[in-house]
Amino acid sequence: RELEDQPWFPTLLRNFQTDHIGFLVSRWPVYDPFISYLRYRPSRPVALTDLCSGSGEPAITVFKESQCFTRLTLTDKYPRSVFNGGEGIVYDQRSVDARTIPLAADVCYTLFNAFHHFSGDEQRALVRRLRAESGGAYVVEVLEPTAACFLKVLLATTVGTVLFAPFIKPFSFSRLFFTWFVPVNVLTIAWDGLVSVVRSRSVRYYRWLLKSEAGRVGVMRLPHRWFPLVLIHITPP
Repeated sequence: RELEDQPWFPTLLRNFQTDHIGFLVSRWPVYDPFISYLRYRPSRPVALTDLCSGSGEPAITVFKESQCFTRLTLTDKYPRSVFNGGEGIVYDQRSVDARTIPLAADVCYTLFNAFHHFSGDEQRALVRRLRAESGGAYVVEVLEPTAACFLKVLLATTVGTVLFAPFIKPFSFSRLFFTWFVPVNVLTIAWDGLVSVVRSRSVRYYRWLLKSEAGRVGVMRLPHRWFPLVLIHITPP
């Protein structure tokens, strides 16, 4: 399993990891296919709650650029203690487990590149809860179990970690030390990234896993030259 899921994993290294991921997705058009998908699906604006938020990205970028939601609440099992996301964005300071969070019928939920952290049974149970109790949800996965994805993640978590460390905000001398001089940050980010690719699943697999939810749950691949996405769109009852 990924190190960041373990309660004993140091908060400092977990934050370095989620900061790195947030930096990448906020500066490259990783989620542009999903933002386009939202814009071309007319719906009334609703509140958005993001699950497994990490640093807050990409939920913050999606919220600001799509203009489809009235406000954004970020949640995580290991929430950020210091956060300033801007107007209309708050970070719930409670430890929130996506599997057990109370859901609201007037709220839309998102889960960005975290679905693969759960087992198949947990994935099915979460989708069923979101379908039955929420105002709709979007599960978006960047990773797929392919050689091309493995190579992209390998580069992003090794060379990328070393190159981008000075530019990630908030700036941290500790980040530089544990990246350049004692490269534990490179090792932990690379490990979790590559394990995540191994644990990722294809569109075909998710269609099989969620076949009993057909009609209310759509599984599709959003095409893009560099950043195709796997999308699970859960419509409300």
